[in-house]
Order: sequence, then C-alpha cells, then structure tokens
Amino acid sequence: MAVDKSSQKGDKGIPRGQIAVLGLITIAVYGAWFYSFGVLLDPIIADTGWSEPAVAAVFSSSAVIAGFGSLAGGWLLDLWGSRIVFVVAAVLGGGALWLAAGATSAAAFTLLGAIGGGVLASLGFYHVTQTAAVRVSPRAEDRAIAVLTIWGAFASVIYIPMTAWLVTQFDWRETLRLLAVTTVVTLVLGAVMIDTRVRGDVERPRVLGKVGQSLRTGRARRFLGSQALAGLGVGTILVYQVPAMTSAGLALTAASFWAGFRGFAQLGGRLPLMPLVSRFGVANSLRIAYVAISVGSIALAFAGNQVLAAIYALAAGFGIGAVSPLVGMHSKNVFGATSMGTAMGLTSLVFLLCNSAGPIAAAWLAGVTGSRAIPVAISGAIVGTAALVVRASD
Repeated sequence: MAVDKSSQKGDKGIPRGQIAVLGLITIAVYGAWFYSFGVLLDPIIADTGWSEPAVAAVFSSSAVIAGFGSLAGGWLLDLWGSRIVFVVAAVLGGGALWLAAGATSAAAFTLLGAIGGGVLASLGFYHVTQTAAVRVSPRAEDRAIAVLTIWGAFASVIYIPMTAWLVTQFDWRETLRLLAVTTVVTLVLGAVMIDTRVRGDVERPRVLGKVGQSLRTGRARRFLGSQALAGLGVGTILVYQVPAMTSAGLALTAASFWAGFRGFAQLGGRLPLMPLVSRFGVANSLRIAYVAISVGSIALAFAGNQVLAAIYALAAGFGIGAVSPLVGMHSKNVFGATSMGTAMGLTSLVFLLCNSAGPIAAAWLAGVTGSRAIPVAISGAIVGTAALVVRASD
C-alpha cells in the first residue's frame, strides 16, 4: 500500500500531516451529523411544522444505515483503499445532506437526511479513519490510533457550539448546508493526501475470508460479544444521562453541565492511553475501560448530588474515551491489519444495533418500574459484564 514518506519523519513513525487530516475527517463526520442533529431538531420543527417523531426518525434511520453500511465501508476500504471511500462519502453523503437542507416535505427530508448521515457514518467513522491511520503508520499502529482519537474527542466540543451559533445567524437549512460543506472539504482533503490502496504487484487481501476465519476463534467472538453488551449499556447511558440526574434530584443546569463535562472527560481516557496499554496490554486496558464505564453508570443512576454526578462524568468519560481507540487496537490484534476495516465495520454494526436497542428497552423498563435509576443501573452492570467476557489473554 502507498505510505507517505513523512512517516519516517513523524512522531515515532507517525505521519503527522496525514493523521491530522484523518482527525479532521473524524471531527467533521461525527460533528456535522451525529452531534449537530440534536441542535437542529427544534429549529427544523419550528420552521417546517413537521412532527417531532417524523424529524427524529431521520436520525434513527441514519443510524440503521450506518450500522449495516459500516461493514460495506470497511470492506471497500480493505479492498480499494481510502481514496475511493472518501470520494464516495463526499459525493453521496455530503451531497445528500445538501439536498436534505432543501427538502420541502418530511418524507423527502427523512430519505435524504438518512442517506446523507448514514453514508457519512458508514464511510467516515472510526472503523475507516482508525484503519487508515494504521495503514499509513506501519511502524507505530497503536500510537497512530491513540493520536487520531485525541483529535476525534473535539468533535462535540467544536460542532455543538458551532452549530448552535450558526443556526442563530442563519436558518437551519443554511446551517445544514454549511455543515455538509465542512465535511466534504475534509473528505476531499483526505482523498488528495491519503491513499491506502494495495500496490498493483500485491495480491488483494481476501478480507471476508480472513474475517470469517477469525470469527471461528474464541477471542473474536468474545470481542464482538463484549461490544454488543457495551452497545446496549452505553446507548442507554448517553440517552438518559441528563434525565437520570434530574430524576434523582439534580437541577437541570447542573445535570447538563456534568453531561457536557463527561464528553470533555473523554480526553482523560485518551491522553494517557499509551502508558496504560504499555503497562496492562490492550485486552486488559479494554476491560479497565469497561469497568470505568460501569462504575460511572451506577453512580449516574443515583446522581442526585454533585459528588455522584462528578464520579459519573469522570469515570464514564475516561471509560468511553478509552474504549474508542482500544476497540481499534484490539480489532487489529484479533483480526489482523489487512482485514481491519471489514472487521471494525462488523464491530460497528454489532455495537450500533445494540446501541439503538438499549434506550428502547430502558424506556420500557422505566415505564414499568416508574424509575429511571433502575434501567441506568442495569445498563452499568451490563457494561461491567463486558469486562468479564474479554479475557486478559485475548
């Protein structure tokens, strides 16, 4: 595969320019849709008169497309390299979001928005950018993932306030167009600067066969099982973080602060990651991250005061922040670098499907029991179980 010569001059074998571009892609793709949609929800409803369920369905539909599309995106990356992936994402994903901004009916907005958001997630989330980072950093693969995810931690920090400001200066349609443009610009930059295609004289990897072979091993199945459990728990935790705190007695302003701080605290799981991995190894570090999320989530269930809310933000922030790069590192170790894109696509599919199912089950349980603390505490225990599924020897 083509590797930038700058890798020989970068930080411990990392091509810093290419990793920076991959970081910008990660920030833009996550930020322009995944984080910004919640900011645009009320302005869209107020302007169009469309029902909240109809507008919210766009995000849910894009998540389903992203789940299944991640597997296809990873496979495309493994076979044909990053350049075609980024070009398709820019044209189809960015183009669909641009058209969605001009939709005059809820049905058209749902269709175009779901395609745009789903395609961008399928071709630009971590399963793509982490794999590309590994391919351009053959001498420092784990460090490349760690550095990339530090970039990615700024997606919500940048895009949530930026979208909130844009929508007050313009309407939601112009804001969505501008968000689409920022994403397309980063993807085009990535297509120009990064090319992970396999060289013409090297046989293309039989990625599906390799992934299938890996799935026959216990550690691959345990890894996917742990991600399914983590998806169930984390989905509930992120949806219910503010409602759980307010139900426990914390003021809305305080609950919102600690929920936002939890996002910032993800840096606490990424900045010290390499020393953690050096000390405990990837599998054990992943188990530690799961336990941290579990501890934070159980604190969240009863976070009616500042102390428990702070424990939630710090512990869950550390765990969720660490899990993202560790999943990439563990995928590489379990499935191999040549099929990493497809393997991470499969992992994303499992995680996203369970991630979407968790809040539904939690809402049902909260309705039956009359308590939000119960489903949140159970979710924390489920994530803790994920730490038991992965073995230290994996």
